[in-house]
Parts: sequence; C-alpha cells; structure tokens
Amino acid sequence: MVDALVGLYALVVLVGGSSTLVGVLVGRWLRARWDRRHPERAAARRRARHQRRIAADWPLLTQTLGLGYRDQWTRQHAYPPARFVVDHQGVSATVAAVPGAGLADYQRAAGYLADTWGCVAIRAEQVAPGLVELRGRYRDPLLAPARAELSGRPPASLTSWWLGWGEDGRPVTVRLAEVSGTVVAGLAGFGKTMLVAHLVGQLAPTPAVQFVLVDGKGGPDYHHLRPRAWLSAKDDLNDVREVLRRVHRLMADRQAAIASVLGVTDAWHLGPSRSWPLVVVVIDEAHSFFHERKGTAAEVKAHNALVAETSRLVEELVRKGRNVAVQVMLLTQRATGDAIPTRIRDNCQVAISFATRTLDGAVAALGEEIRQHPDASPVLLNDPSYVGVAVTSLPGRPGFHRVRTPQLDHAQVAAVIRQTAGLRADPAALLAEQAPDLRVVTEGPAPGEVA
Repeated sequence: MVDALVGLYALVVLVGGSSTLVGVLVGRWLRARWDRRHPERAAARRRARHQRRIAADWPLLTQTLGLGYRDQWTRQHAYPPARFVVDHQGVSATVAAVPGAGLADYQRAAGYLADTWGCVAIRAEQVAPGLVELRGRYRDPLLAPARAELSGRPPASLTSWWLGWGEDGRPVTVRLAEVSGTVVAGLAGFGKTMLVAHLVGQLAPTPAVQFVLVDGKGGPDYHHLRPRAWLSAKDDLNDVREVLRRVHRLMADRQAAIASVLGVTDAWHLGPSRSWPLVVVVIDEAHSFFHERKGTAAEVKAHNALVAETSRLVEELVRKGRNVAVQVMLLTQRATGDAIPTRIRDNCQVAISFATRTLDGAVAALGEEIRQHPDASPVLLNDPSYVGVAVTSLPGRPGFHRVRTPQLDHAQVAAVIRQTAGLRADPAALLAEQAPDLRVVTEGPAPGEVA
C-alpha cells in the first residue's frame, strides 16, 4: 500500500513537473511569437522592466556613489528622490538636489551612472532650484553627420538664425537681435568655414542683410560667397584695414543719423530693412590680424601700427555697433587673449566653440563657466566623428549645449549666392539717400566672381 502511494506521488510529481515545464515552454513560445508580431509592445515592456529595475536599484546605487547624506539621527543613508523614464533613446531621471547630491556631484558620478544604466554618456543639467535632470543615451545622437538644404527663401525673422540640431533633435537658433559680436572658436577642419556658409546661405535671400567678408586664410574658401558681399578682403592687412575703416565710418554715420532717419535710438526696435540693413562682418582667422611683431625695424613698426588700428576698429565695432545693426563675427582656432584681445573677445555676446585641444582653449572661447560643465566641454569633441559639432550656451537654458551643425553642398550655396547677388547693396549709399546732409563714402572694391 505504501509502495503504491509513493509511486502515485512520484507520478503526480512527474506529471505536474512535466505540465509546468510544457506550460513554461509554450508560454515562452507564445510570448516570442507575440513579440515578433508586436515588436513595439515588446520593446515597451522591456523598457518598463528596465525602468523598474533602475528605480529599485537607485537607493543602493546612490549610497555606493556617495550621492546624498547620512541622517544624523537614524544614521541611515538619505538618498535623493528620483523619477525615472526609459524610452527608446535612453534614460531620463529627474532627481532632487540635496546635500551631497548637487549638480557637481551628479556630474562627477555621470560616468558610473552611464555604465550602470547601459548608456554611452549622461548629461546633468540644473533645470530648477533643487532639481537636476539626468539624461543618458544609448548612442550619441550627434555622431551621425547631418545635411541640410538651403531653401533660397528670405528668413521669416531676423531676430535669430538657425545653427543646427540639439541632442534632443530640436532645432537650435542663435540670437541676431541686439548682438554686436560673436566669437566662433575651434580647431582647423572642424566646421567653422561651413558655419559661415550656412549663415550666409540663410540670410542672403533677404535685402535686409548685407555682408562684409574678410578671409584671413587668403585661400578660395569664400570665393563663392563674395558676389553677395558689400565688401570683401583676404589676408592683406592693408586691404583689411581699409574695409574695416569703411564699416566703421558707416557705423559712425548711422549713430549720427539713427534718431532722425528711424525715429528711434536702437535699430532693433524696428528691425533691419532694405534701407537700413543688418551688416554682418565676418572675419575668418581673426587672430592673424591682431598679431604684433617684435623688433624696432621700420617694417615691424609699420606692421604693428596697422595691427593697432585694426584692433581699434574691430573693438569699436563690437562695442558700439549693436544699436545701429552692425555685427562682427570673429572666427579663430584659439580664442585666448594672445590671439584675440580680451577687450574685443569679452564684449561679444555670443560664443560658439567647435573642438578644442585644451581646457584653456575652451575657457577662452566659452568663459569660465564651462569648467563647471565638463560633460559639455569642446575638448571632448576632438575626434573626426565630431566634425560639425559645436558647443554654445542658449538663452533661457542653463549650462552649455552641444549642437550638430549641418553640412551643405557648396554648389547649392554658390547657386543661392548667384540668385541673390542682385540684392547686394551699399549700406552707406542707402544711408546717404535718407540723410543727404551726411558725407558718406560709397565707393568700394568690386565683389569677386563665383568660384
């Protein structure tokens, strides 16, 4: 009897175990089949599972990384509260900034958090007092080059221009209104010249913008842009000085006439127009025009006198040109004080930096605050994969942001310039028509031919 009961028990166990095993295998097969039919639901389920695991591990992870503080009464670790969201691009976490877990602490722990969450990198950004946002991505969205087509149509507004795409895929614009100076720094070959082509290609279709192009490289990079430029020069310092003298004279004449012609003291209150266009002065390889030589020879003294006058003209354009819609863009490989005088560089309201080799170069371009945001430093862009990626600060958004600037077809840019070359005008002559009492110099070098 006992043997029969034992045999029956063994049979029940065997049948039950087999049934369970079959149920598990069939369930997995059905689940796999369902996942193949509905991959988006399967991905959502995996993300939800990953999100629950991250939330469950957060208290121990913060204690391991030293984020938070130890309660003096209970002697327990007090970790910062957090809310997590996992999507197909990565992990987002809105975390509290508490003692021992401020923005700097999260930035220091970003590498460990990225490894734990399976992300390539994590950015920490202060979004509000006491609130920090962590964003980790499974792959860097800025690694892939991006191309753009020029519309050939006038921009809807001249308050800003389109720079590129942010890490979240949204368009990033740079301020034009109320700006007198922009510094663009970065190593050679990382996108500065393409940025100028992008800027000119966007603004060329409107007669409310005129350009002055100065190419310190002296090569052919700007040949296809020159037909749309009011004035242009290459790397000859005498030519550059004469061009800047004419722009400076225009600025002085506009200062004298703005109240009577426009009825305001700031041209941006009305915005640029065909008769009072925004003048954008682009100076590429700007450092080559601010370099003084050492020595006492007559040739050296003459060169240094040219440099001193050029520096003075640029400085005054940056200091005084904002309200009369004159704007200077300085491009340089290194924005340190020995390359661009600080009295010029530090008065520029907009700063953009492509890849730099050193932190000092990044600080010179973007300011001391970039030291507090090591995850956004342009030093990290010193790789061919990041050609065209720049770092800048954006109005209303704290910290610094990486931006993928678009690649353009040079033939398309040249086509836009050819189509809009008839919009080229002399702002000094336009001013003379409105203020005939002013003595305005209107003659100037002819534009170059399309390359």
